[in-house]
Amino acid sequence: MGVRPSERDREDVEGAVRAFFEAGKNKDLPALADLHGPRETFTKFDENPPYTRQDSDDAFMHEQAAFANISDYHYDIEDLRVDLFGDVAVATFYLSYDGMVVNDYSFEGSTVSGKARVTMVLSRTNQGWRISHEHFSRYPELSPHGKKG
Repeated sequence: MGVRPSERDREDVEGAVRAFFEAGKNKDLPALADLHGPRETFTKFDENPPYTRQDSDDAFMHEQAAFANISDYHYDIEDLRVDLFGDVAVATFYLSYDGMVVNDYSFEGSTVSGKARVTMVLSRTNQGWRISHEHFSRYPELSPHGKKG
């Protein structure tokens, strides 16, 4: 059964979650990689292709490409909840984001935006909290009548 984390644990987990998106926004790829847990135990499901389970190498390659090709990236983490299970934390939240994806070959760009439901599983390590699993799923668009579009 999960327990409410101590204030310090909650702040540390929230800090790791926010650091992940800040590293991407600032294109700090070494910091982005450092926030992941051990390669042999990391997994990810994403809202973007490929829709299969990604291991550490695949996930980092796709994250690196996504953050490298987006400019004017803005994000907002909403309703962040942290639950603690010993040395494992589960962070759930809504992520709103927008930016400009640039094609360096054609010097053209297109705007992207969206909202996703996110679950991150983090493990306490000697280096602090590290992400062991990420799961992103697109938040359904609602029609003006409140129904899925």
